[in-house]
Amino acid sequence: MKTRIALYLAILLFATSCNWINFRSDDTLLAKAYGSRLYLEDISGLITTGGEAADSIAFVKRYVDRWLMSQVVLYHAMQNMDYEELSFEQRVNDYKNTLITHSYESMIIKEELDTLVTDEQITAFYEDNQVLFRLTEPIIHATYIKLPVATREANRIRRIYRSNDTGVLEELEEIALQHAATYYIGPDTWFLFNDILIDMPLQVNDIPTFLRNNRFSEITDDYFRYFLYIHDYRLKGDISPMAFERDKIKTFVLNQRKKEFIEYWRRQLFNQAVETNKIETFF
Repeated sequence: MKTRIALYLAILLFATSCNWINFRSDDTLLAKAYGSRLYLEDISGLITTGGEAADSIAFVKRYVDRWLMSQVVLYHAMQNMDYEELSFEQRVNDYKNTLITHSYESMIIKEELDTLVTDEQITAFYEDNQVLFRLTEPIIHATYIKLPVATREANRIRRIYRSNDTGVLEELEEIALQHAATYYIGPDTWFLFNDILIDMPLQVNDIPTFLRNNRFSEITDDYFRYFLYIHDYRLKGDISPMAFERDKIKTFVLNQRKKEFIEYWRRQLFNQAVETNKIETFF
């Protein structure tokens, strides 16, 4: 069969170089699916002239495989989606087919994909992919409260903001919720240190040195009083803590799951099409 395709290619390349190709017959039929047919001359412009016949045959085989897969998914999209006044005869191009296929796959993902990412899955992904979580800038785990200078709660906050007790932190958050302009409180509250430098008038010339030597900072300007307690920190180049990366890990896990789900779903559709003789190949 490869010999036949090689002969087709030889004729096709010669005819193309002479600018007289105008034939279209079942002799050059490469594949068909759901009433659509793919002919050798349909892809003549994609075949590199002057190459080895074996390379051209391999290219045609890959193209046919992709075409068949796209036809299978497109057929099911057309059967299951409501498109009004759309004609997919002759004038539907590859780009529109891609959009339809993508839309259908998005619908299937929305309906059938399990989007729950458990704590165990987050932990496993984090432990297996540490290289993905190397920091590009310093982060801190801190209690931070920015209080209007006229607020009378300053002394109360000063007494308790350095605490690690859960009950005290809940009390502190309740005060901050009512009076603070900005606050970060919580056992998993990691954030960029640069966000603090933007919000709080700290004088920091060397960030690593500052973080190593300053756990508590209280500053007052004309408008606000700032309280900062640094529980922990990570420097640029360190591995980021899992608590800081939870949302990113969920995105990674779901994207990986989507990819695997679509590959499996496509293969199931393809196998079903083969079993019901909806698609054929001729080499």
